[in-house]
Amino acid sequence: MVTLDAIQSKIAKLQKQAESIVEKQASVGLTKIRDLMARHGLSVADIDRFVGKKRGRKPGKGVKAAGPKRTVAAKYADPKTGATWTGRGRAPAWIRDVKDRSKFLIDGSAAKTASNAARKPRANAAAVKKTAAKRAKAAPAKKAAPAKRAGRKTAGRRAGAKSAQAAAAA
Repeated sequence: MVTLDAIQSKIAKLQKQAESIVEKQASVGLTKIRDLMARHGLSVADIDRFVGKKRGRKPGKGVKAAGPKRTVAAKYADPKTGATWTGRGRAPAWIRDVKDRSKFLIDGSAAKTASNAARKPRANAAAVKKTAAKRAKAAPAKKAAPAKRAGRKTAGRRAGAKSAQAAAAA
């Protein structure tokens, strides 16, 4: 029977072998590097300069300082509590479920939205025709596939219903 001491001695011997193999591989790699450096006339300083250019930040360029935060004017106001909301982010509870939010618009915002709605250009008639033609071409292909499936389902139901009737009759 193998004892614990024997196993530990084998482990120690294998670890020493592994360390010697790693050292040999490292020395072979370093030898190759030195040969390449000598062949091309490079020094360690040359390599450091090259690596410094490719990695990290460029010298003299630090992190940009954050500018002053811009505040956004409130767009909606709750007449009961006076609470305001800018219209960005999650809607507060007092306006969340309201369908027509124009009742809560602050006066300056109402004028802007009305003028913006008037400025929106309408779609080009030629573009509308093209999209309608594309939809017409794509529509029959989509409708054909569900019809086949429906036929398969009903055929399976009919067969199941016939076999149930035959079992009941017998």
